[in-house]
Amino acid sequence: MWVERARTGVRFAVAGGGAVALWAFLVNRTVLNWPDGALKTVTLVGLALAFGAVGLLSATWPLAGRRELATCSWLVILVVLGAGEGHRVWLRATYGAVSFDAPLFEPVTTTALDVRRFTLERAALGKERARVVALSDLHVTGSTDWAYVERVHESVRELEPDLVLITGDYIAKPERLPLLARWLEGLPRGRLGSYAVLGNHDYWTGQAEEIRGVLERAGVRVLAGACVDAVLGNVHTVRVCGTEEPWGPALAPGFAENDAGTTLVMSHTPDNVYALAAEGATAVFAGHTHGGQWRIPWLGPLVIPSRYGRRFDLGHFEVDGTHLYVSAGVGADAPNLRLWCPPDVVVVELVGR
Repeated sequence: MWVERARTGVRFAVAGGGAVALWAFLVNRTVLNWPDGALKTVTLVGLALAFGAVGLLSATWPLAGRRELATCSWLVILVVLGAGEGHRVWLRATYGAVSFDAPLFEPVTTTALDVRRFTLERAALGKERARVVALSDLHVTGSTDWAYVERVHESVRELEPDLVLITGDYIAKPERLPLLARWLEGLPRGRLGSYAVLGNHDYWTGQAEEIRGVLERAGVRVLAGACVDAVLGNVHTVRVCGTEEPWGPALAPGFAENDAGTTLVMSHTPDNVYALAAEGATAVFAGHTHGGQWRIPWLGPLVIPSRYGRRFDLGHFEVDGTHLYVSAGVGADAPNLRLWCPPDVVVVELVGR
């Protein structure tokens, strides 16, 4: 009797694990990147129900031979996807990934703002230094906690940034434009400038130009496929660039070929890092992933809107000589809830040597 129960347990575990893994694989790389709407919601739910039903049916198939065949099929899927997960772990180790875990017994982290600090040495800066403060994914809504927003503003103010970089996803609905303007009113500006790019939600609203206007009027320059040079100490320069690919303007080849020696790129999605590294970008600042928004302690997120899955979920990576900083974002929307995934402000000290 116990042998049969053990076999049944193994069948359920393999079928259930395979169904979840296959669902997450398809969702990460395809469905999460679709524009918001009924089709996306129905597909997400439909795939979950379909894989769940197939997994349950295959584990309880009336004919024993077919049960074993189904279990072997799910086992093959688990092995293949497990190999992919092993490749991800190896890549992250190669990239020197630095990620973050929230305290186990403090699961709700919706407004538990973290300030994540990094140092990047650049010989091209001589004896100069600059502080870069990066924010992403504001996701301003009617339910935004304005006391929390004021804390975000105060955190940026205390950091006394030289450059403020904002990497997209400001609103998800057109009627929130006035709320975005209000959010930006109290945001401190960088001593050498404040710059931004748009994200996927900004394009999906159909109000990309209006969002650019709100940012520009707030003193934040939008760099859509463009670059500017910020001067440090009247001698050394830092080039700041922005790409909105794949939703908007991309940077032209050769954007990093300049006398500055240090090129910072804003990209809403971290997926652009390989192309930007090939061009010689010094550092890339990104968001988009929300760090998963709902993370499982020690495991991380199950789903990430990226063609690379969970590879660049959150934190710092060094990819082919380019430093990638992926923010968990400041806000959250649909739903406005973070689990084991605090919002953050990313601070990078550019230090000459």
